[in-house]
Amino acid sequence: MTSFKVLETNHPRLDAIEKVTGTATYASDVYLPGMLMCKLLLSTQSHAKIVSIDVAEAKNIPGVRAVITGQDYPEVHFGSGGLRDRYIMPRDEVFYVGEPIAAVAADNEIIAQTALDAIKVLYEPLPNVVNSIAALDPDSPIVHPDLPSFEGYGFVLGGDNVCTLLDADRGDVDEAFGKCDFIVEDVFQSQGINQGFLEPMACIARSEPNGRLTIWASTQGPYQVRSQLATVLQLEISQIKVIPMELGGGFGAKLRLAFEAYPALLSIKCGQPVKLINTREETFTLNGPRLPVTNYIRSGINNDGTIMAREAYTVFDVGAYLGAGPNSGVGHGLGAYHIPNYRLRSYGVYTNKVYVGSYRASGVADMTFAVESHTDNIANKLGIDPIDFRMKNAIKKGDIAVNGSPLPSNGLMETLEAIKKTLNKPDAGSDRGVGVALCEWRSGSGPSTASISVNEDGTISLLTGSVDISGSDTSLAAIAAETLGISLDKVIVAKRDTDLAPFTGPSGGSRIIYSQGTAVQRAAEDTKAKLFLLASERLGVAAEALICEEGMVYVQDNPAQSLDIGQIARLSLSSRGGPIIGTASLSNMPYTPVFSTHAAEVLVDKETGQVKVTRYIQAQDVGVAINPMSVEGQLDGGAVQGIGRALSEDMQFDPQTGEVKNASFATYLMPLAIDMPNIEDILIRVPAEDGPFGARAVAEPPGFGPPAAIANAIYDAIGIRINDLPLSPERVLSAINGSVTEITLDVHSLKQAEQ
Repeated sequence: MTSFKVLETNHPRLDAIEKVTGTATYASDVYLPGMLMCKLLLSTQSHAKIVSIDVAEAKNIPGVRAVITGQDYPEVHFGSGGLRDRYIMPRDEVFYVGEPIAAVAADNEIIAQTALDAIKVLYEPLPNVVNSIAALDPDSPIVHPDLPSFEGYGFVLGGDNVCTLLDADRGDVDEAFGKCDFIVEDVFQSQGINQGFLEPMACIARSEPNGRLTIWASTQGPYQVRSQLATVLQLEISQIKVIPMELGGGFGAKLRLAFEAYPALLSIKCGQPVKLINTREETFTLNGPRLPVTNYIRSGINNDGTIMAREAYTVFDVGAYLGAGPNSGVGHGLGAYHIPNYRLRSYGVYTNKVYVGSYRASGVADMTFAVESHTDNIANKLGIDPIDFRMKNAIKKGDIAVNGSPLPSNGLMETLEAIKKTLNKPDAGSDRGVGVALCEWRSGSGPSTASISVNEDGTISLLTGSVDISGSDTSLAAIAAETLGISLDKVIVAKRDTDLAPFTGPSGGSRIIYSQGTAVQRAAEDTKAKLFLLASERLGVAAEALICEEGMVYVQDNPAQSLDIGQIARLSLSSRGGPIIGTASLSNMPYTPVFSTHAAEVLVDKETGQVKVTRYIQAQDVGVAINPMSVEGQLDGGAVQGIGRALSEDMQFDPQTGEVKNASFATYLMPLAIDMPNIEDILIRVPAEDGPFGARAVAEPPGFGPPAAIANAIYDAIGIRINDLPLSPERVLSAINGSVTEITLDVHSLKQAEQ
């Protein structure tokens, strides 16, 4: 491995002191003179026309400064996904229980709540559908009859509630199935889940005297909030400044415009700052959770264990509006395997439930649960060790991925080998089982920019537009320090807002270290080149003869002939080139995969159905660990979330109305520390061909593997396959007692509709 001075060394977060002392400022900590409080009135109907909203009484309550409804916004559609399918606040029709239909700004929250209670709403109920499979029926109620008119809609599929259809095909699938020795067919279903971030969404909006709008927000994507807010308010982007505050968790839920438009319009109307903080219950309906996914997978296999063909149909419940995730049904229907013939289809289906959002690589954990459970079923049918079967069929360097790119060098096989070496098979009949799952992902790309200023004392100031999540600022600072040959404490990471920082994409999608980190490395290289140019003039040697280490620029074969970086910075103030500033900007990065293998050991109580994970291991190819303890923190956090998804977390929806029935941490069962096994992390280092110093993305894959690995371990323990999540005690006990839920998906009808 390359020798590093800063990278591959544990570094505390740059903001550690502020976080542990409680001095870090979150959006809810912002208080402004004359600030009002905002509360939202939420729909009680899953699908209904708004006949009338009477706000007269509410407006007359002392201390109420403004009341708004959907009619107060410009009649503009916007979208959280590929379609512009919604208004920021319904104008004449609601589509799910919990949809905001009015907002109040008042002197305090008590007055605001009193005003909400005084608003009178008259609804005319409309037919609804809350199950995505039922919504595929041609006779089902239509959620959005005007779907074909939505901007971004580009096909017609017999229907109705299908808002997006993605496909991928290669080879002659039907012929390949006809030649295979046997076929395995499965249907799986995963549940709705909430991101579970600790900090509820919060926002403060202030209409400035010059007509601009300033937003303090808990957001992962300040530029995205700015753009969408400009759309729904019909303002110029230049009229809005977004200041992203410290982030108390997001996991994808805070990537896009959520409720910032409500305090924004209220502030414009009343001329005072307005703050809105979600209640915990509102975080289950206003931030876009994940909704159920149904997967049909059919594979054709030869007797030697080679997978020759696959057909996969995935139905994503997207709720009332298209958000994130249906693309993963196509992108991850093969898993990390080389399958020469395939037909993949992914459907996004409207229902009258809260709209779907992002959560740690939206939909990929659902696909991994299905694909890896299916993979174990094939291995068991063949009588082949599950790891050996995966090794035989794993995609290899040079194979063509689903996205059409040849697979570059990677550590996939190394992750499998590491788990095989570490895993112990329990004794038969011991109520213990082991299971594995092979996960695949990619390092994210997108707009990324960085600038570096060299200060007179030899420090540097790093400015990016990315929001710090999980210590990413520390990792970016480490990349800059390594490139410039300085220590980490010489890097100052500036706080940013959309007026100050250069445009960059959101902090999500596994793109910050890989893409933003590359921009930082290039900006540091640009800075170094300018340091060398000025130093070469003063030292009387060519720039190519210089090296930068330990805060010094010196001649390679004569280290005594040198200048420190502070000296060069001071010289630059009067030089022809001026102060030294390095910059970089990029958008697209090459396809760089991320592979990991997960393993779970479980103990199943056959009398209660209780499953205890006694050991959890994950081996992930990280390329290079920029900050190892941060990498392990990401791996551990993702595994914990995945274990919760596997065993207990489950958003419960009313089968008639689609209302979220367990919208609190008391009833939405996230795992506690006592529920967690010791999580063992194995860092595999196969440097990426691109990315900063060979680093790959880390953040999202750790959450993919636990549901499949644990499901496979339960099968190993009890000999019964459970195809739906979560793997709760009730569900496991029912399976032990001979009652397994049958999940069906009418693929024949989908094929007919497609044709």
